[in-house]
Amino acid sequence: MRRFIFILIVSQLMSLACVAANKTIKGHVADEFGKNVEFASIYVDSIYTVSDKEGNFSIVVPDDIKQQLVISHISYQTCIIPYNVYSKKTSLQLILTEKTRNLSDITIVSGKKLEHIVGKGVRAPGDVAFHNIKSTKYETGPLFAVNKDYYVKNAKLRVEKSTFASCTIRLIIYELKGSKFVPVQHKPTYVNLSEISYKKDLYFCIDEPLKLQRNHKYYIGVAVMSSSGNGEIRFPAYFKKGCVRNLCTDRKKNLPVTLGVTLDGISAKHLIGK
Repeated sequence: MRRFIFILIVSQLMSLACVAANKTIKGHVADEFGKNVEFASIYVDSIYTVSDKEGNFSIVVPDDIKQQLVISHISYQTCIIPYNVYSKKTSLQLILTEKTRNLSDITIVSGKKLEHIVGKGVRAPGDVAFHNIKSTKYETGPLFAVNKDYYVKNAKLRVEKSTFASCTIRLIIYELKGSKFVPVQHKPTYVNLSEISYKKDLYFCIDEPLKLQRNHKYYIGVAVMSSSGNGEIRFPAYFKKGCVRNLCTDRKKNLPVTLGVTLDGISAKHLIGK
């Protein structure tokens, strides 16, 4: 029963139905240098989609929804298009400006052993499941704090099984500042997954210097950004404080169980400046 209830809660959050729609807006998202922006989030109110590998997107908006069109990506400044602008067009060419980030000026001392920053927790009955989705406006994962400063090197996520022909999983680490989720990464981390019938560990390599600070609160958000074919993907559930977050509104629902994500890194005292 506990297994069924947990899957049901997540499934209900992931499958909010959209109302009937009658205006299709297509567009293309690129950066200032003409490079296509993949997996940008595009939404109007609760209507959500993401751009594909070529930066293209299509979103169907009901006539009675007149909110602004929002285009966001953690590597770029958010772009907002008013209703009276996009409603008069069927095709949009959108240019995103890259965010300016100050990366930590550090050198990793070779030979230093990685430490566990975040563990999976204790295995819980049931799975966290994403059903029949092309992309989701929800992400889920653990909430945590650290007892000393770390630089993150990699993350690992256990998958129970996936019946999608292929899918793309995104992982982003955020700092919680009040009610705001502020990315501490400059770029998201993606893993492409083919169909699997049994447990498999997915490894996310964090290429940029990414520091977690002592006693600060963080969140690891995991989302299915795209999938091909009908199916589902299941992650083993673990007893660890987590939440499900709406990517459009920032609203979250805390849960006593979450995905089995582990985070490894090096203590800041093992790092020296360049």
